[in-house]
Amino acid sequence: MRWPFGEASRALIHEKDIAAVAVHVLTSAGHNGAAYAITGPDELTQAEQVRVIGEVVGREVRWEEQPPEEARERLLAAWGDEAFVDSALKAWESFVAGPERATDTVRRLLGRPALSFRQWAEDHAEDFR
Repeated sequence: MRWPFGEASRALIHEKDIAAVAVHVLTSAGHNGAAYAITGPDELTQAEQVRVIGEVVGREVRWEEQPPEEARERLLAAWGDEAFVDSALKAWESFVAGPERATDTVRRLLGRPALSFRQWAEDHAEDFR
């Protein structure tokens, strides 16, 4: 995988947890006006995410750091919107110095831990094959 900011760390949330939290909040009392920061349980760098996906699909996948300027050119060609590309690159860079921290909100709301990134990768393994 060739991409910039391999050390950018996120606590990515599984879409199943987003849906479960939404259903819970919309169908139970006590959430009027509440705002919840929901994340996955793990703080993983982009390079670690790639490694996990490789393990799940049974292939060794290595990270190769791409210069941001090179990534910007590729993203401009794909996305076309200069402001959006610059914003995305700046956000990814910000997660190197200030990693996204995992919250326990899913556990507090649903009474179970948030699904892991590995679980997400397993659920989406066919997308990577």
